[in-house]
Amino acid sequence: MLVSVGLLLSGCGFIFNQPLVGPNGTTALFIGDDGTYSMLPEGDSHLVLLRDGEPVHLNNVPSNGDSGVLDWSVDGSEILFMEAEQDKYGQPIAWNVRLSGVQSDSVPVTLFRSEDIIISPMFTKAGNITYLDLKDDDDLPQLTLYDRADGTNKLLLDDVISYRRVTWDGMLAIISETAEGSLKLAHVLSYDVTTGKKEEIASFFLAEGMEDMLFLLPPSFLWDVTPADKLVAISIYDQSLITPQMDDSDDQPTLYLIDRNEESAHKVAGSGVVPAFSPDGSVLSYIAATGEAADVPVIYRYDVENHESRLLDGTIGALTLFWIDNETLGFTLESGDDTYKLMQVSLTTGKITPLLPDT
Repeated sequence: MLVSVGLLLSGCGFIFNQPLVGPNGTTALFIGDDGTYSMLPEGDSHLVLLRDGEPVHLNNVPSNGDSGVLDWSVDGSEILFMEAEQDKYGQPIAWNVRLSGVQSDSVPVTLFRSEDIIISPMFTKAGNITYLDLKDDDDLPQLTLYDRADGTNKLLLDDVISYRRVTWDGMLAIISETAEGSLKLAHVLSYDVTTGKKEEIASFFLAEGMEDMLFLLPPSFLWDVTPADKLVAISIYDQSLITPQMDDSDDQPTLYLIDRNEESAHKVAGSGVVPAFSPDGSVLSYIAATGEAADVPVIYRYDVENHESRLLDGTIGALTLFWIDNETLGFTLESGDDTYKLMQVSLTTGKITPLLPDT
């Protein structure tokens, strides 16, 4: 297992402060009031927008603990984030799903609060919220829709352990779980919120550790889907795909690329996490290990059409990554004392520069 995931699992909980690029190219994240960036905020912070490389501080949108930007609205006018309430021992006891505009005078509002665990809230096109609701440790999460107009919650689907939005017209990609005797089976499905129609894309046996990772970590750490819903990239560690079947699966590769139209799968890397497709779907980036001990994380660029991977120079130590545009990747480096550097690399020139100016 790649060391970067192990680093991030420790204390990660359910909220993660990953920079998130909106529909107009603006990047949103929480910055500590002392000017530092942390992937797992533990102190006072506030929302910052990076517009054309310049930070815009939304001091009216504060947070006093675990918080992270989780989604942008379809028009880029609103940001969805979440805060965890903690007891005196620092354990989460309630989750607040919050909303903010993106103007300098914006003031956040709480949409709803729950003592159940809330995972991965996302906007719908109409501005409502889908999320995973984990009511009991013995149960699996439920995909739920929060209607902002009347403040009600509607159950959409049971036993969903991870999901991603594919298109704004209601198409989601989900990973659901079923029991097959004493074994657990994960199913990668397309799911239409408007009709309830499901179509299986892939399946694999599900070990307990993988189940935990799928709903403890942000979905972006383990899988991604192209905007056209044709390709799925998924990291499943030491577990092999059942469907689609692969001829060369004896070594149980970590990172797969699945073509749902061709009903086929392709091995991308023997170890790879944080798979992310470029906005146009032509490139898959991921973090894999390099070095003699195969324990030094670095970013790779994978050409989807040619099935070729290339290491990106200057990205050793990368812990997370995200696409800024089709030619630019953002990534995170640890800088010590639980703080991190945000960098960007041009795929055209190879030039690496800080993404977040000194604050």
